[in-house]
Amino acid sequence: MRLIDHAFAKLPAKAELVDIPEAAPQALGRREVVDLNIPQTTITFGGIGIKRKDPDFIPAFVLNHVLGGGSFSSRLYREVREKRGLAYSVYSYLATLDRSGLFMGGTSTRNDRAAEALRIIEEEIVRIAKDGPTAEELAQAKSYITGSYLLHFDTSAKVASQLLEIQLEELGIDYFERRNKMVNAVTADDIRRTSKRFLADSKLLVILVGRPAPLSKSNGG
Repeated sequence: MRLIDHAFAKLPAKAELVDIPEAAPQALGRREVVDLNIPQTTITFGGIGIKRKDPDFIPAFVLNHVLGGGSFSSRLYREVREKRGLAYSVYSYLATLDRSGLFMGGTSTRNDRAAEALRIIEEEIVRIAKDGPTAEELAQAKSYITGSYLLHFDTSAKVASQLLEIQLEELGIDYFERRNKMVNAVTADDIRRTSKRFLADSKLLVILVGRPAPLSKSNGG
């Protein structure tokens, strides 16, 4: 306690927060290569996403699970790793910030296969934005998301993390009871509506670190 007082006693009792405006992703459609003499290229991409309090967040979460958030069951995993062996891991996720929502993802692959891996990722984003998941994919995603929810509470640290998220996002203490019901209520129409909001344009800022083979022009890059 003495150490805590020594470190923090001079801080003001209340913070004077500065109002921060809404932020939007910049430089969409660009590809930037950071030269590094390593055998693999690390690819990170990002674009417009959906904020946590947005009514379409749950459909977007389910859609992303099918695309790249579902680990071994996702389209990106199947197309990039299983079918072509281009990478060990490939993923996408929704980053929800107070003043912005982002769609992010990445992978790592051999320098000479980086262009191919990136092309496959972009093609899958375009395809799922246009056609949406199949009925089977949607059913499997909802089953996994709801069935695995209890694994978020199997340690005290995870329980604390969930409680903190609910508090920070102002989801309400009844979110535990509502969450799976909202996931199960997602329809194909919800998915189609949501995909048009953050995947249909599909312009991404892509950063490649390594020495990738020459990349073709794409998405305005």
